[in-house]
Amino acid sequence: PHGTGLIWLAGLMWNPNAAEFVPGSYGAQPLDASAPTALDLSAALGQSPTTSHAGWSPQPGTVASQSFTAGVGEDFTKPATATLEGVSPDLIATVPELERVVQHLLHEPLLCIDCEGSDLSKGSWRHGEQQQDPGVPLHGALCTLQIGTSKGESFAVDVLELGAAAFEGGGLRLLLEDARILKVVHDFRQDQDALWHQFRVRVQGLFDCQICDVLSRRLQGFRTGFVLGSARLLSEHGLELAEIPGYGALTQEQKVRIHSRFSEDRHLWERRPLPPEMVAYAKADVLPLPQLYHKQMFNLAHLLGSAEVADSLVRTASAAYAESFSRLQVCRCRLCCAAEDNARFDGHRVFGQMIASGAIEPWIAQRLWRQEDAQPQADPGPSKFYVNENDESVPLHPTR
Repeated sequence: PHGTGLIWLAGLMWNPNAAEFVPGSYGAQPLDASAPTALDLSAALGQSPTTSHAGWSPQPGTVASQSFTAGVGEDFTKPATATLEGVSPDLIATVPELERVVQHLLHEPLLCIDCEGSDLSKGSWRHGEQQQDPGVPLHGALCTLQIGTSKGESFAVDVLELGAAAFEGGGLRLLLEDARILKVVHDFRQDQDALWHQFRVRVQGLFDCQICDVLSRRLQGFRTGFVLGSARLLSEHGLELAEIPGYGALTQEQKVRIHSRFSEDRHLWERRPLPPEMVAYAKADVLPLPQLYHKQMFNLAHLLGSAEVADSLVRTASAAYAESFSRLQVCRCRLCCAAEDNARFDGHRVFGQMIASGAIEPWIAQRLWRQEDAQPQADPGPSKFYVNENDESVPLHPTR
């Protein structure tokens, strides 16, 4: 059945409006040759290149007895009440503190990761070197990195204060590049862009909830022109939104309003001491991710008929998706382009790279590929902001 035009996948028929994918027909576009290739999959996924399913045909109702990655069966609803001894409950800003946290987390099977920064991106850095260009204001700095666990623990690391020491002496590189630990994230493109170009860190073992949602929608025949924000995804999966003092529940609309405040002061994440509500906001993004991961994996495994196949597919897609910005020579932050255009899903870039690598089976490639993927998305439009003489980001066309 894999070679026919009609493919039954967990009871769903192949979308007749989707173009049939012909293996070998996609040519990956040349990008930044010196950037890490996203699809060195034996390293990126922490496993042998692919597990062959050539003789396997997915059948409905076969996933009930299959298990997911270790750690997802825990009670996610109870936040941890104890703090790690000798570690700040706010920002971790010393190497000894960070070392304690890393040693504590190295035994976790699942971590949730998120970053904050000043127009977080590659910004003014390329491959570990800051670029000296008087015509381009310094921007993109990675300021904090948050880590959450399935037990409800959360830690915020002051990367701005620690600099490279956070990744070397503090041990973050060891933790983030350990492919045996699953890293649950939501839209990690700008985060990986900043981590690679500023500190030469490439996170491995990724599960990106945003790309997992795209995969699920594709498999069900739904539109995937745009990716979904984290608050929207949490709501759609019936998960409780975090609340921040002074802001209330972090709905998608509320997050937009908060980000508008960040836009008014492009150096807000660089201010020290960082206001407590901003630390709380940063940590809030990682706390619900274990629950979202569990629900998404269950749904995707049901669609594919196998938890193993679902896990392999979403890890492959997450690796390609995370590297889709860092492999570009240009920056995709709001100071360099119309960043809202980044919400358009580019299947040509993501699925094309996955398929060209041979990392997914042809029957899955055919199920995912659509006519819209034949051409890349247009580049984002020009930025709607500029940096004035006071080093402030100002809208080009202020609303009255």
